[in-house]
Amino acid sequence: MVSFFPRMSTEEQNIDGRLNYDLIFSYFKRLKVKISHAIEKTFPFLQLLRDHEFITNEMFEDCETSCRNLVPINNVVYNVLDELEKKFNLEVLKILFNEDNIKEYPGLTPIYEIFLNGT
Repeated sequence: MVSFFPRMSTEEQNIDGRLNYDLIFSYFKRLKVKISHAIEKTFPFLQLLRDHEFITNEMFEDCETSCRNLVPINNVVYNVLDELEKKFNLEVLKILFNEDNIKEYPGLTPIYEIFLNGT
């Protein structure tokens, strides 16, 4: 198979990787509201984030308390996503769009496709 692109140096790969990361991070920031509306209940979203140590037990408990106090779930989820943005890495997306979450929150599927297709 003939490549239309010359081999990239390590520096070029790093730049390309950085551009991809920046684009993905940009999508995450812009799609937080859509994501928060797709997640209609806390389980398994919060539990997965806690189990993978993206949120602390304290934050998990605060979220659960907020929900019990009738704070809308999408507001709680948005606040969690806002915190995840501060320490964003690609592992967050692996958890967000894992099989359990996609199955539980079908509204995440079109959002996931935005990340995959860049549209």
